[in-house]
Amino acid sequence: MPAERLVERNRVSKPLEGYTQNTQNVAALKRAQDQELDVHPGQDIEYVVVDNLKLSRDRVALEHEEIAEYDPEYYEAQLVRAVESVLSPKRWDRTDIRRELTDTTTGRLRDYC
Repeated sequence: MPAERLVERNRVSKPLEGYTQNTQNVAALKRAQDQELDVHPGQDIEYVVVDNLKLSRDRVALEHEEIAEYDPEYYEAQLVRAVESVLSPKRWDRTDIRRELTDTTTGRLRDYC
């Protein structure tokens, strides 16, 4: 999937110095600061998660940067979480969803003949 289809947009609620947790938003704000881009509370910041295990500004790439790769495990986890929110009334949890995804195979036409 092209990285530009995975851009996350989040609204900034406070200045960079006001954040205490090291989130993707913080990494994006630090990258923006490095590039002398002003992002103020109330504005959106757009980025792609490129390596969610990193705890630095290298965790993300800003939307306007060249993005060669992204973190597929991060996006898979986000997708499973979203599917869980839809299927939880049917008592499906993340384990059930992951098991179903793992057990899925691509069929061939002759398998159905």
